[in-house]
Amino acid sequence: MPANGGTTCRFMRPRALQPPTIQLGNSGIDPAAQVPQRDIIDAQMAFFGTGCVINEQVILQDQEGVLAWVSERLAVAMRQAEDLILRDYIVSAATDLMAGGGSNGDNPTNLGVSDFSLVAATLDTNNAYKFMSGIEGMDRFGTGPVRSAYFMLSSTELQADFDGLTGSGFLNQWNYPTNASALPSEYGNVFNIRILTSSEAPVARAASANGQDVYYNTVLGKQAITHINQDGFSMNLIYRDPYYSGMLAQNATLAVKFAQAQAITQDTAIRNVLSTRLSTLGV
Repeated sequence: MPANGGTTCRFMRPRALQPPTIQLGNSGIDPAAQVPQRDIIDAQMAFFGTGCVINEQVILQDQEGVLAWVSERLAVAMRQAEDLILRDYIVSAATDLMAGGGSNGDNPTNLGVSDFSLVAATLDTNNAYKFMSGIEGMDRFGTGPVRSAYFMLSSTELQADFDGLTGSGFLNQWNYPTNASALPSEYGNVFNIRILTSSEAPVARAASANGQDVYYNTVLGKQAITHINQDGFSMNLIYRDPYYSGMLAQNATLAVKFAQAQAITQDTAIRNVLSTRLSTLGV
């Protein structure tokens, strides 16, 4: 979002025109004209921030570099906030699909290989763009080829279930022919879905028909969402010396502030696949 550009970032999404498949012939009569249309998507910038109060005696007497490690913690918290804000927005706005290919008898079920095929076919039918091209097979023991793929964002609590799909379509990230394109959080892939896991993935506790936790597995194409930073304001680290805190200048403050917006730019290119868990995991 450019500075001095207002509070709202606007996207124009053109709708597809009907392909001209009928011959004109020799009548000289023009076919019916089409009306070009587009959808308007607005994302409004919002501001967020947090900070810490540090007593001057801590800064003066502590053997560690207090301001340095507090700055690092604030930076991590800010980047986590960016992800959490976008996560909550996606969960509230994307269309849900209930997993039904598992074997635990719940509603939704645990993830089965048919659920991966179904959501990939849904996005393919909606002409979503895949994030990653395929990886050709190599003559390396224990590896296998990887298809071009969408990303699925899942909870780390489901990793045991993914391991249980080995032999039924799941390929661990370690068994890719090459890991050059694998992301640090990538756990593996099933058919046309590459799975990323995070402890911050959304979970609705005790929300299934049988009272199990329900996991939101977000599968998305390349054009599905956008994350927008404010020009010159993606992260502001703000330090105020104790001199400014009060009469006796006892407390320093260290804070971060940032601005961002987000939008679903193509709702047909994103789905939340809701599932439960097959394996028992103490968490």
